[in-house]
Formats: sequence, C-alpha cells, structure tokens
Amino acid sequence: MKSILLALQFFTVLPIHKNLPMDKRSITGMYSIFPWIGAGIGAIACLVLFFEWSALMSAFSIVLLGIMLSGGLHLDGFIDTSDAFFSYKDRLKRFEILEDPRVGAFGVMAVVFLVLGKVIIVSEVLSSESFHWIFVLLIPFFSRATLTVLFSITASAKTSGLAYYFKQKMNANVVLIAVVCPFFIGIGVLGWITNWMVAVTVFVVIFTFICMFRNWMLKNFGGVTGDLLGASVEMSEVVLWLTLLLLLS
Repeated sequence: MKSILLALQFFTVLPIHKNLPMDKRSITGMYSIFPWIGAGIGAIACLVLFFEWSALMSAFSIVLLGIMLSGGLHLDGFIDTSDAFFSYKDRLKRFEILEDPRVGAFGVMAVVFLVLGKVIIVSEVLSSESFHWIFVLLIPFFSRATLTVLFSITASAKTSGLAYYFKQKMNANVVLIAVVCPFFIGIGVLGWITNWMVAVTVFVVIFTFICMFRNWMLKNFGGVTGDLLGASVEMSEVVLWLTLLLLLS
C-alpha cells in the first residue's frame, strides 16, 4: 500500500500529503506498479469516448488528460531533454541544461510539435473504423513499462539527483520481473481483443524503441536521468500511436 501511495505521490497530480518511507522495498514496489499508474490514466482517458465529440476534440481531451493527470512530469522531462540535446554542446554542458529550470527555444519548439503531432495522430486513429478503446487504455501502460525497463537496465548518467537516488534504492531484477510479466499479459490482451498482427507489431516496436533509446542515452548522456526517462514516456507514446495509425490505415 505504501508503494502505491508513493507511486501516486511521485507520478500523478493526486495530492498525497503524507510522509512515506523511501526505503529499498518501497522504491522497488513503486516502480513495479508504475505501469499500472499508466493503465489508470488510460482508463480515465477512456471516459472521453463516452461523449459524442469529434475525433479531434476527443484526441485533444485524451492528450490533455494524460498531461494533467501526470502533473506534466514526463512532458517537462521531454522539454529539458530537447533543450539539452539540440544545444549540440558537450556532455557536461548538456547536464547543466537539464538542471536549468528555464525553458529554451528548442524545448518550446519540440513540445509544440510533440503535442500537436500527438493530438493529430490520436485523432486519426480515433477516426479509423478499426479503432478500439483498448488502445487508449494500454498505450499509457506500455509507455510506463518502457520507462521502467529502461531505468532498470541502464546505468545512471550522474551520481546525484532523484533518479540516481531511486536507482540506488531499487532492486532492478525484481522490478523487471514485476513489469515484464504484466507487459506480456497486456500484449496478449491486445492481440485477443483486436488482432495478433497489431499485438506482435506493438511488441516489436516497443522492443526496438527500448534498444534504440537506450543506445541514444548512452551515446549522448552516458546513461539515464529523470528527464530522459520522462522523454521516453512521451516519445514512446507518440511512436505507439503512430504505429497504430499505420496499422489501421
């Protein structure tokens, strides 16, 4: 229960005003259930589908709810990552940019393209005759599972910060087992409800994304940080929605 409250406190906008333990067991549990936080956000976003809105309005609402319910945490990481990467500075300077609370021009441009692109892609998927509500539920689940796997298998880029602290406290092997098993269940549910070509393609895309994003982090930052993990959530969701668009077209 403490791990659930800790996950809600760190990864959602819910006001959990309580001092919770930050020991190894609690941190491990927090990341183990993190994908289910995504599933909860997806379930709430599914409520939008009950309204007879246009595809564009529904897509905007789904994207907005995802940002609001997560407190903009992952979007903030994407903005900082964009500022750092597109600065084309050396690694030390990139870390300074990541830690700078100010938003640069590259971050603004990147987030505008990301949000607009995501709304348009989701709108197109909603308009497809083959659309199913399970997509809205599972994509936030898969994106958080992607983050958790990346965090578990990638070394920290820094020896300070909240991500480094969590990395030291977390039992990566336990987290991987706790996340990978439900992940395959999610793939199975997706295949059973829609079709297996969609499920297998989504699995391949997620696996490829994890490999490529991990290599990109190691090459450009030397490891993982909290901002990079946030960026992985936003980028993997866009990639998954785009995959669905191509499959359903």
